[in-house]
Amino acid sequence: MQALIIVAHGSRVRASNDEIRLLTAALAARIADRYQDTTAAFLELADPSIGAAIDGAAASGAREVVVLPYFL
Repeated sequence: MQALIIVAHGSRVRASNDEIRLLTAALAARIADRYQDTTAAFLELADPSIGAAIDGAAASGAREVVVLPYFL
């Protein structure tokens, strides 16, 4: 199984973090044939952290984890 983690900076503004989660969900629907697990993670100020997302992907059975930085 392959997992993709979209990493954003994170914000104290919940709506900003929710935008990343919505983007991740939309992307997941388009790439489900390649990545069976697509998750958002944050550098700081929001959950899950990058490490927690990687651990979660591994616990779900991912053999390969791709981390894609998404810093705007």
